[in-house]
Amino acid sequence: MGSITSEMHKTRVLYLISSLAQGGAERHLVDLVRGLPPDRWQPEICVRSGQVHYKSELPAGQPHHLLDSRVWASPAAFSRLVRALRSARPQIVHAYMNDANLWARLAVRAAGQPRPRVITSVHLDDMSAWYRWGEPRLAAWSDRIVAHSRSIERFLVDQLGLPSRLVTVIPNGVDQEQFRPATEDQRRRARQARNFTPEQLIALMPARIAAQKNQDLVAEGLGALKSAGELPPSFRLLLAGRVSSPGYERRVRAAIARHGLADQVQFLGAVTDMPALYAAADVVLMPSQTEASPIAALEALACGVPVLISAPANTDQVLVDGRHGWQIDEATASTIAAGLRAILRTTAAQRQPMGQCARQHVLERFTLQRVVRDFERLYDELTAESRPGGAAV
Repeated sequence: MGSITSEMHKTRVLYLISSLAQGGAERHLVDLVRGLPPDRWQPEICVRSGQVHYKSELPAGQPHHLLDSRVWASPAAFSRLVRALRSARPQIVHAYMNDANLWARLAVRAAGQPRPRVITSVHLDDMSAWYRWGEPRLAAWSDRIVAHSRSIERFLVDQLGLPSRLVTVIPNGVDQEQFRPATEDQRRRARQARNFTPEQLIALMPARIAAQKNQDLVAEGLGALKSAGELPPSFRLLLAGRVSSPGYERRVRAAIARHGLADQVQFLGAVTDMPALYAAADVVLMPSQTEASPIAALEALACGVPVLISAPANTDQVLVDGRHGWQIDEATASTIAAGLRAILRTTAAQRQPMGQCARQHVLERFTLQRVVRDFERLYDELTAESRPGGAAV
């Protein structure tokens, strides 16, 4: 009887996302669900496809709902989502990214009463023209819109014209226990596992292969250094991430071949043991077109690995230039080449204190515990409000 009463007093939150493939938003959802105190919250993850990268990190029984569809434009999958809402009867529906945001708003209305509070999350400003047109018209169907960086807040409010009262900024964070500096023995074993020698400088890009991440510009920057005789043969670049765009991957590979970099660049695909990969790396590259407090950069900094970041990816001061790594202006082949020159001029002895300061920076501002507290506060605020017939307008 006691356990039944306890379950009744928990707040049910249904999370909706396209997939649990390797990615920042997906990692965020998994970490948040793991971090929520189980005595207060009853989370249920609903995914459109069965693609799950984080199997070993998910709590038992998650994902709870599978819509079993490869595409979002599926009436059958939408019907399964509506049935899941009616069965779960959550107090909160929390959607991640554009497609899930759209479906959550529509499905909550189709499911009928009682109507849960709806939170939609915007992780990037890379909306298509259709979404840019539709978001201001559907914003009132969200009780709150979470922007994962100040730049996303400005995009939603200043560019799309959304009411500022609907937007809550919650920057990303990472599990500082899972991502922590490697011991000397862990670093040695991590590098030996990939046949790296002690004198090699290992640069890591932990990002899906997509135009937003600028892997092609990194290849062009490396090519410029090689042509100028500034790229040491011992330099290695690791591209760790799933392929988001096959056409773009071909462009990246063509740039690598054109500059004769094939023996210095490795494509690793999706990597399960990221802490071990950070342990093997000397620096991490995150010169993206845009980011929202990038989780991969925070993971690296938490592991004590300095990061090269672009200004558009550093709007929440994920790092301070010169203290925790290097910041370049808007990413181009030339700015990336200049950043790489700065890295090559930095010795291991100089990188070590940068990594130590980076770890402390994450502990002060970007922990998973802070993220969980921020979302608990938001959930409590929404469930404490009266429930009118529709979402806040």
